Amino acid sequence: MNPEPGGGTNGEPRPARHPAADDPVLVVHVLSGASHCPPEVRRLIESLAAVTATELVSDLAGGAALTDRVTALARLHTIIDAELGRTIAAAVTADALPHSPVTHLERSAAWSRAGASRTVTATRFAARHREIGQMWRRGAVSTEVVAALARGLQQLPFDIEQQIVAAVTPELKRMSVAEVKELVSRALDLLPSQDRDAAEQHDYDRRGVWWTTHGGMTMIKADLPDVDGTAVTAALTALAESLRVEGDGLTSGQRRADALTTIVNSAAAHGDLPASAAGLPVAATITIGAAEADRVAGGASRETVTDLTALVRNGADPARLAVTPTHGDNATLGDAAARFALCAGTWTGALVDDRGRRSFPISQALGRTRSQPLALGRSTRLASTGQRIALALRDGGCILCDRPAGECQTHHVTPWSEGGTTDVDEMCLLCWSHHRQVDLGRWKILRNSDPGPGAPYWTVAPVPRHQWRQARHTAA
Repeated sequence: MNPEPGGGTNGEPRPARHPAADDPVLVVHVLSGASHCPPEVRRLIESLAAVTATELVSDLAGGAALTDRVTALARLHTIIDAELGRTIAAAVTADALPHSPVTHLERSAAWSRAGASRTVTATRFAARHREIGQMWRRGAVSTEVVAALARGLQQLPFDIEQQIVAAVTPELKRMSVAEVKELVSRALDLLPSQDRDAAEQHDYDRRGVWWTTHGGMTMIKADLPDVDGTAVTAALTALAESLRVEGDGLTSGQRRADALTTIVNSAAAHGDLPASAAGLPVAATITIGAAEADRVAGGASRETVTDLTALVRNGADPARLAVTPTHGDNATLGDAAARFALCAGTWTGALVDDRGRRSFPISQALGRTRSQPLALGRSTRLASTGQRIALALRDGGCILCDRPAGECQTHHVTPWSEGGTTDVDEMCLLCWSHHRQVDLGRWKILRNSDPGPGAPYWTVAPVPRHQWRQARHTAA
């Protein structure tokens, strides 16, 4: 049947071409730095460029075509993954890659480490099991399924691995990643006792908890052996259910997040968390200027900043969140988080300068808190917890290298043996390394005679090498 003008065979609408169909930018980008790319891969790239140049029409008439397009492209994605894996294996054999396969994918193609590791793991497994590799290259099983099978069987003797793969392969096309993991777990339960012991040892060594911060959120990832993981998840599930309120609209994941936070806060409230090595309690510390706290407590909106210097001088510093004793960049809190902290937090008031605001709500609250002496004179050599908190607030961390306060030690600027006093005005924070260097006479700490807004309380100057070397020889 001849196609109608502007249409495909059988009268089906022909897909519209995107105005930038002939734009070679995509091809140039993909081939950038790959001048030796084989002709067949170049043709594939050009074909894909033509596909991406097709304008998609989202209407009811084209719904079936869009569904089939999604299905075909998803399968093609798996096939390209498998072909990438086959090529990686050949490149590794030829020692052609400048880095490890995972690092090469990260640096040359902007892949995530997780995605690169998953593909490389599947590649190595497919190389050991030919039938699995063929299914992967035909798009019959996904990269995720192959990688899940590989990771579940790692560290097992090869003969045991082959037995499990032979049993799994006929069903693999119909299995999800979760089902593969469940099946492998059941297969491992049937292993002889010595193989189960080896698997358990391996799982225990893999345990870990990691976290990263991004966009005002903290992502936590954990990998725990079954016994430990079951205990943790059971506790989280039970506590999450106890926090359920009819009509709250929360997902199960959100309730578990609330449960995890509740467990940690409960341990902190009962004093079950140890202090850091520097003597500071483990805590999430929020530092906020008095004027800013008064604004937040009063519900006023933040004014547009026109004079940053005046803003800082007036004490209107935004709320900043830090954690003791871990380190990292502080995060700026929004008004809602600051209001929650002002309402629910356990206050340790550090009244740095009230700037005549005794009539404001937060300044009044600070004035009513129990005061802790910051000048202990010669009554004790070691700094108190209150002094450590005040030093952390003033110095921020080591006055030389900015290591966080939780990793620092208190230092008497005038040595205790020479009559120095345990007063905040006479002490500073130093990390271990710089504390040693100061005690060895390699740095001189001087009080800042005119500390303006944001300026340090102490200034530090290096002692010329010949001076501290001469002092050392004299002492010897």
